[in-house]
Amino acid sequence: MTSKTQGNGVVLVVDDDPSLRRLVSHWLSRAGYEVEEAANGAAALRLLAHVIPDVLLMDVEMPGKSGVDTLKALRKREPHLPVVMLTADTGVDTVVASMQLGAYDYLNKPPQKQRLINAVERAAEHSRMAVRMRHLEREASSEPGYPGIVGESAPMRALYRELDRVTAADITVLVSGESGTGKELVAQALHEASGRADGPFVAINCAAIPDTLQESELFGHEKGAFTGAQNRREGRFEQADGGTLFLDEIAELSLAAQAQLLRALQERRFFRVGGDREISSDFRLVAATNRDLLAEVRTGRFREDLYYRVAVYEIQLPPLRERERDAVLIAHELVRTFASKIGIAEPILTAEAATVIAGYEWPGNVRELQNAVQRAIVAAGSDDIGPQHLPSAVTGAAPLSVLKAKTSEKPLAEEHSSSVDFLSAFESFPTIAQVERYVIERAIAKSDGNLSEAVRLLGIGRTTLYRKLEKYGVNAE
Repeated sequence: MTSKTQGNGVVLVVDDDPSLRRLVSHWLSRAGYEVEEAANGAAALRLLAHVIPDVLLMDVEMPGKSGVDTLKALRKREPHLPVVMLTADTGVDTVVASMQLGAYDYLNKPPQKQRLINAVERAAEHSRMAVRMRHLEREASSEPGYPGIVGESAPMRALYRELDRVTAADITVLVSGESGTGKELVAQALHEASGRADGPFVAINCAAIPDTLQESELFGHEKGAFTGAQNRREGRFEQADGGTLFLDEIAELSLAAQAQLLRALQERRFFRVGGDREISSDFRLVAATNRDLLAEVRTGRFREDLYYRVAVYEIQLPPLRERERDAVLIAHELVRTFASKIGIAEPILTAEAATVIAGYEWPGNVRELQNAVQRAIVAAGSDDIGPQHLPSAVTGAAPLSVLKAKTSEKPLAEEHSSSVDFLSAFESFPTIAQVERYVIERAIAKSDGNLSEAVRLLGIGRTTLYRKLEKYGVNAE
């Protein structure tokens, strides 16, 4: 991960007076902060694509884009970043305008050293508390995590903490991980939880574009720019203005397209192919790859300077085989989603099928699980989904035991005496329905009737549990 966090935090100082910037930076550095500088509002907004500050310290009166105008633009992109304004104008209108736009505090110029450090310290603590509160709110939610992303394992909880931090910043993000781990879902979650949620989410698979068309696809072209260019066309960068641009499999771009991409990231400006008018676009870039980009840099297939522009904050997605219990949770969600999409009643995923799913390695990750669940729904028809409806590659790798107790971090088998083999307890049950009822009853007893805890232990959705309680006549109380 390449986010810049050390000492007491990161402060971005924005002022057109270089001597004041140097003085303030010196004070803050001595106080334990890492400091970034920008000479004006436009430079600050560009820098925020590459740095996650804890506090922004900004002059109100600057040539070009004033501090108030910069704050207005900033609030659309980073609503949670605390901003301390510096002003020589003590008029009420200036202060009120800053506060109405969400400024955390303001200081008179020239600032006093200790007052400035104290104000930055309060703002930095406010920033850290805001991140912690967002994380705690998600943990306390009945549906923790982010829309579209399912999982409660330790690697996924770590991922949610990373997303809580990076969604509050408007920086470039690189999402890496094996194929099928859900990189586009993470990109969409970053977009929808950011200040750009009202803008467009534009996704492009770089691997699907021939080298000769990559520049046109990214930046657009003018009519007659090349053979077949019969009309002017906007590129993806232009379409993503005000929103998020997602470049999937970015390592597949040609070196020529990489050079053009580097300039667009640095300047936020570009030309259409065959055009002579420079176009500006305010976008956030999220890139994804299943390759080791540093290894690609060493072999000369990926530009080193572009790597450092793209990997400002890197998020590594865990493969499904490292996410204990998540496969069953995801399978239940996929059953619900696919059934709704094709307009049928949601089938029940049996405990036996869930055990098979939990015991498989899923080398194709979530994408392979999606295909398996879709096939199972079609194969099951109006029946409950059992192991016989799953692909043979999945069932062939599953354990022979009906219940392997992988659906909880502390298996229900531990409830039994050590002198009794847990699996032998099921030999007297003639049907899987009786096994399923028994496991549900044990989970409810173990959780003292707390259905949220029972859902966690069983690895199923709350709606599914309610339906099974009704089906088997089990009283949760």
